[in-house]
Amino acid sequence: MGVIIRSYTNEWGYTEDFKKVCDFLIRMNNDKVITPNYLWARWVWQFGPYMNMEHLSHIGIVEDNGIIVGLATYEGDLGESYFCLDEKYDYMKPQLIEYALRNLNLHGEIKITLPDGDFEYQRAAAQRDFTPTTQKSSVAMIDISNHSYTLPEGYRIISFDDKGFDIERYYNAIWRGFNNQRQRNEREKESMKKREGFDAPHLDLNLRILVVAPNGDYAAHCGMWCIPNSRYAYVEPVFTLPEYRKMGLGKAAVLEGVNRCGKLGAKQAYVLSSQQFYYSIGFYPIQNETWWIHKNKTL
Repeated sequence: MGVIIRSYTNEWGYTEDFKKVCDFLIRMNNDKVITPNYLWARWVWQFGPYMNMEHLSHIGIVEDNGIIVGLATYEGDLGESYFCLDEKYDYMKPQLIEYALRNLNLHGEIKITLPDGDFEYQRAAAQRDFTPTTQKSSVAMIDISNHSYTLPEGYRIISFDDKGFDIERYYNAIWRGFNNQRQRNEREKESMKKREGFDAPHLDLNLRILVVAPNGDYAAHCGMWCIPNSRYAYVEPVFTLPEYRKMGLGKAAVLEGVNRCGKLGAKQAYVLSSQQFYYSIGFYPIQNETWWIHKNKTL
């Protein structure tokens, strides 16, 4: 049958296609991290209420005799596209861009993110009338060793699998930790419970780190994603409550998670960020991507 691009299933949930995409991203980055901007954990973490499930069938899967070797997907909704492709199939880059242009646009408009310096993608995008913008996204990495940190007196580390973990307290913390000022309504509470993905594939509750304040507040949090004996880990999400910032608590949560991933065999951890916070605790930038835009009302 050869190499084809087909549509992802329109079924919601952890379907066979979902598992195949996850397995593809794990396999593709196993020996060398090819797509640090889109690792398997990003696919797992974003899937659900972060993504509009109404348009799943617009996602494109590149298959070679039934084996997935490439992906063109949105993250939030149509109008954007991210690409992942096995290096052996680099010649498919123009086809992936064409697929995104035709199937992932929103009312004729679409933006795609391409690694700076990937001339094959960039030339293919330019030929299809995409234009680069000044909007960037970045990936940072930390080499895993036994990173040290200190906690203020009375603060302690727990994880989601520890006795006494309070899920409602966590929901309240993550809401405030991302600077939401108002109270959540009931719809948002239910949506948050779903999006936290406690049933997500490869989720390890011991890698969901919390810094607990003396009064019991979940002051800071770091979520880590790592498969045992994998060479890398992924950081998502990280927050600190506003009243506990600049105390080293976020650093402690992240480095504790990084250290635990090291014990599982990981050598590096990746985060999708260019924030000075990560650089100040040992991460360094490894890849920048540029958003390219295309506007064509006749698509």
